[in-house]
Amino acid sequence: MTRIATAILAAVSFAACQGTCESPLVLEGDLWVVDSGQDTVALSQQETLREGIPSIEFLSDGQLQGFTCCNSFWGSYRTRDSDSVCRIDMTIEGMTLALCPHSDAEHAYIEKLKQVRSYAVRHNRLLLMDSTGSVTLRLIPASTTQKQQ
Repeated sequence: MTRIATAILAAVSFAACQGTCESPLVLEGDLWVVDSGQDTVALSQQETLREGIPSIEFLSDGQLQGFTCCNSFWGSYRTRDSDSVCRIDMTIEGMTLALCPHSDAEHAYIEKLKQVRSYAVRHNRLLLMDSTGSVTLRLIPASTTQKQQ
């Protein structure tokens, strides 16, 4: 009888978790960098090594910070669950203004971030999506890229 009750409880818990969003703690767990093998914003390998990889970091106090490959930016974010979709509101509040050799890629990255309305974490990738649900950016934990080198 105890085994049956445990099995039912586990099944109910699993079903309840499927419709909810990932905790903001998932976002806060690492520095997220653009997946250069999967994203059109990514620069060539040589440019990436010289300039750096575009990134974003979600801090526990609702603040964010990032790097475009030349300039740093900062702002705020808020997550919420809406109809089983993980919503995120991000605001870029400021940015350094260094002259950048790859300003087109930098502007494209910031514009894609401004379009983000929802997110999902799948297969160790952070997918940032626009209002239609289309993936605008794919990011991976920076710790993953360091392990691959």
